[in-house]
Amino acid sequence: MKECKLYLSIAAALLLTACGYDRFGDMERADIPKVETLPNADLALLYDNWYGEPFTVHAGLVFEGYVTSDDSDGNFFTTFIIDDGTAAVEVRAGFYDLHAYCQRGRRVVLHAEGLAVGMYNGIAQIGAAVNDYSTYRVEEFGSHILLDRVLERDVRFAETLPLEVDIETLDVSLCGRLVRISGLVHMPQDGLDTWAQPADGDMQPETGTAMFRDIDGGRIAVVTSGYAAFAGERIPTGKVTLTGILMYGKFDGGSDCFALKFRDLDDVAI
Repeated sequence: MKECKLYLSIAAALLLTACGYDRFGDMERADIPKVETLPNADLALLYDNWYGEPFTVHAGLVFEGYVTSDDSDGNFFTTFIIDDGTAAVEVRAGFYDLHAYCQRGRRVVLHAEGLAVGMYNGIAQIGAAVNDYSTYRVEEFGSHILLDRVLERDVRFAETLPLEVDIETLDVSLCGRLVRISGLVHMPQDGLDTWAQPADGDMQPETGTAMFRDIDGGRIAVVTSGYAAFAGERIPTGKVTLTGILMYGKFDGGSDCFALKFRDLDDVAI
């Protein structure tokens, strides 16, 4: 039923038939051709047609977007996010060195027919198939060979500027987007003074959650992987401006709240 609703909602908006695409093997940047394929739908459509559990796209949807995150500093793991200006989606690639495969800022075109859509931490995800054992996450592609069949990588690059927002005006519709919030102050808790716990001797990396507040008392979390290159860096003590991918989940002591995920430490401005 969900797939049917999605198909009916976009049938009138389709402008093109999704192009077939089947390419194998790595390509050097200089060998990647200019992609002329045009999108026929906006990424916001995936959020508009989310009904609470993963579904398979049966319509010939073609999306475009620019890569806004990569795994170069280790805070994102085997996934990357694309944004088309209406919304963002996380691509469940399932392999390493995505910063070389699909650099930040690169335009990509995604042929979504037959792919699965899920939702995790408020962010829509695109994967290879619905996971029968998960009520929200979808299967990873697992290799560039499989992802290359549905993803065209363009030679064109463009910087995606963060949306300037404040905590009070945050909305779940912004999840996955790159946002920037000014005037935040760290709220020390349990002695946490670094972004996360990196590997140190016998200690295993642990994800860190640092809480920040604004002048009005609004709260937002910053979630950092223990594998991030900057995990052991100290959290600034004064006012900061933070930029990151917006999420929504149980980050505040088990309570739902908004959270940011950095690409690298350039996302922290003192």
